[in-house]
Amino acid sequence: MNPGKKISSASSITSRDVSNPGNLLKPNTMGDLILIIDDEPDICQLLQLSLSKHGYKVKYVHRLVEGMQFLERQQPDVLFLDIHLPDGSGLEALPVIKTQYPDLPVITISAYDNGMEKQRALTAGAAHFLPKPFNVGELQEILFDVKSW
Repeated sequence: MNPGKKISSASSITSRDVSNPGNLLKPNTMGDLILIIDDEPDICQLLQLSLSKHGYKVKYVHRLVEGMQFLERQQPDVLFLDIHLPDGSGLEALPVIKTQYPDLPVITISAYDNGMEKQRALTAGAAHFLPKPFNVGELQEILFDVKSW
């Protein structure tokens, strides 16, 4: 797999790609918990596969209400939040999440990379904006950056 090649679904990854450590994260010795709120199963599975192979505990839900319920029960170390969800706007939920969990790094993700959404997300408290499709090779640097944010 070309390290610069962008992928948009878990089906785009082969077992050969996953075994290539240059494209994925270094091991996470702390076992950080990552929550993904995204309505696209392929994106959730891609992130889970990429992150869990390196020691991260990954949970995902497909609806905003499920994500908010998860946050009430357990706080993850990092949150991936899709901006457009079937039951609500991640952009509108972001200020609420940051008010309730100010130390939680939030990485917003969206297929709509029009600049305005990125700016709105960062202004609302997102630590990073990740456009879809994305390169899994970028995840290591992004997580390092947001965890030290």
